Amino acid sequence: MSLLEITGLTHSFGENLLYKNAGFTLNKGEHIGIVGQNGTGKSTLIKICTEQIIPDSGRVIWRPNITIGYLDQYAEIDHTLTMKEFLKSAFAKLFEIETQVMQLYEKAADGDMKNLELAAYYQEQLETHDFYSIDTAIERVANGLGLLAIGLDRPIIEMSGGQRAKVILAKLLLEKPDVLLLDEPTNFLDKDHVAWLAEYLSSLENAFLVVSHDFDFLDKIANRICDIDNDTITKYYGTYSEFLRKKTLLREDYIRQYSAQQKEIKKTEEFIRKNIAGRKAKMARGRQKQLDRMDKMEALEQKEIIPHFHFPVLPLTNTEHLLVKHLAVGYHYPVLSDIDFSIKGGQKVVITGFNGIGKSTLLKTLIGQIPSMQGHFKFSDQVT
Repeated sequence: MSLLEITGLTHSFGENLLYKNAGFTLNKGEHIGIVGQNGTGKSTLIKICTEQIIPDSGRVIWRPNITIGYLDQYAEIDHTLTMKEFLKSAFAKLFEIETQVMQLYEKAADGDMKNLELAAYYQEQLETHDFYSIDTAIERVANGLGLLAIGLDRPIIEMSGGQRAKVILAKLLLEKPDVLLLDEPTNFLDKDHVAWLAEYLSSLENAFLVVSHDFDFLDKIANRICDIDNDTITKYYGTYSEFLRKKTLLREDYIRQYSAQQKEIKKTEEFIRKNIAGRKAKMARGRQKQLDRMDKMEALEQKEIIPHFHFPVLPLTNTEHLLVKHLAVGYHYPVLSDIDFSIKGGQKVVITGFNGIGKSTLLKTLIGQIPSMQGHFKFSDQVT
């Protein structure tokens, strides 16, 4: 059963053509990984599916009355909520039904059997959707994504950007929409949390589309692969590893056929050139008609965007270029406190720690994007 059907999709950014008359379908229960070289349009495809981008041409048809969940890691969250309150909002409709049930039971106290029957019906709906296990479900997902360790009662306002991204993902998983659209869902996750997410997604009955550069992750979760290559979208059945084998074989076969056709074309063109004005002119004209009618194969283009970097070399000194003392960083509340360290010329420093602990927040403070909350830091005069 088709949940999504895309036909005749054509879209470009400036002179960069992403898709030309491409299409694919998403069926019920399919777990699809979207792959392709950087710049081929993987994230753009997700945004076209969510109507954030309108394609140049083509049709995007969703099956009516299905629920679609899109992972927006940078969505705004109500900062007055705690993590648990925000996650509970994934079950807002069930809580509305519970309110109705309570109101119906109150009315049924006067002996109105219709209200009692309706209340029993809604009660059954709550039990069918595991309403009374909501707290257990929240704890399971929060623990899997490493959020339980920071406390369900932690206010959103006190969280780092990485923690908020994980909370948004957790809510989306708890909502269990008919179709999940996930663009790089492992960006903010540690190794253990990626493993948990892979197991969670692979066990889902619902369909999803996932863009990821983590091919081990894709291998565990996907039973279909949509490959964006040469301006088209090709759907392969099987895991990511099986897709690689199939694509290699198909590519080799295509190249063989293309080479054979090119030889045939050159041979025919040579015959036409030699005989178009001679005794075999009629035969040459016939060959020309055959050539004109031939369904010519296109040469495969290997699109690969390779970034080039150049970093100017600076002289090394032993100067203390950065001094940090008793620094506290955060947005409204500190996520890291009492930080002390220094960096001397020539040192290469790596900042490690589990996702959401405040690594990016520290860097943003040091470059002045957000103010420090306590303590101080100083760069030397030579530092750019």
